[in-house]
Amino acid sequence: MATKRHPSLQPLSRHHHHALVVALHLIKQELPSDELRAELERFWHNGGQEHFREEEEVLLPAYAKHAPLNRPEIVQLLLEHVQVRSMVSQICDEHRDDVMQELGKLLQSHVRNEEQVVFPMIEAALSEPELERLAPYFAEHYPG
Repeated sequence: MATKRHPSLQPLSRHHHHALVVALHLIKQELPSDELRAELERFWHNGGQEHFREEEEVLLPAYAKHAPLNRPEIVQLLLEHVQVRSMVSQICDEHRDDVMQELGKLLQSHVRNEEQVVFPMIEAALSEPELERLAPYFAEHYPG
């Protein structure tokens, strides 16, 4: 049974759901490339970029007060953020449709790792008051 996410992190988890929907569409490629690209652009510009910033600029610095950031799980998260940004640019700016499935698979595994490994690690490291203080920094993002 899945563990309930701390309320302050729930907006991030809800956005992860949107990311998984986009990832599945990119993997299956059941729509024309231009429609997939438009869906990805909506997702990215209506919260995707901001979601990464929230994790990098708010969540991880709070975690860093309690644990080293050079843990493999955190390093992987940050490297994947860079990879995702690069692939989104390749697809949206350069029309590299050949990258769509790869991005979908990366996004899917990235979200699962955050939900199953990284977020529980952070929730365990931060106190209840610290987690509550983070809540105002995480916006609700909708794919638009």
